[in-house]
Amino acid sequence: MASLETKLEYCVYYDGQNGSILDFFPQDIPPDLKNRIITMWSQDIPRKILKELSVKELTMQELKGLIGHSNSTLHENIKKLEDAGLVYTRIIYEGNKIRVLEPRILFVTKNPEHKTRVQRFFQGMWVDSSKNKAIVDYLQDNPDKFFTADQIAAKTGIPVDEVELILSNWDSQFSRGLSDFLKQRPFEKKVLYRGTP
Repeated sequence: MASLETKLEYCVYYDGQNGSILDFFPQDIPPDLKNRIITMWSQDIPRKILKELSVKELTMQELKGLIGHSNSTLHENIKKLEDAGLVYTRIIYEGNKIRVLEPRILFVTKNPEHKTRVQRFFQGMWVDSSKNKAIVDYLQDNPDKFFTADQIAAKTGIPVDEVELILSNWDSQFSRGLSDFLKQRPFEKKVLYRGTP
């Protein structure tokens, strides 16, 4: 079964408080795709589907259990998302025919800019150990794969800017010196870069 550990080409950042779209990555996302994303995100049921699929791929039954609604309503909205190019459906046979839904774009929470600035100013002074532990646990549960901060954020439910900040704390001797949680970095770091067209 394919999963979110495979690289998704685009990422949409949204405010976890009010649900508004904050940013797109990469910045050069095609305008027509951006418009389809905004259109689908503005609708309640497609937005719920996109959020759930960013955490993990789901069967129709799993999705129904998470967001409710009738099968016909879900099928209608999934068809709209497929037509918009935001969701992919594949059929597997495990005794019965099962529809598995996968995202084509990752939707991740991100804090508003003013909150991010405050967090960066006080970086390393106040470490949220429960979020730190959630990130480290997720990475250690999947030691054979590398993940982007976006993927970690989607899987843990922690805003991406906080994931980046927590992971960067491990590069700071000051932060590591103050922490009794772990002295050595409990993960391997790999940074990826891509040229812009």
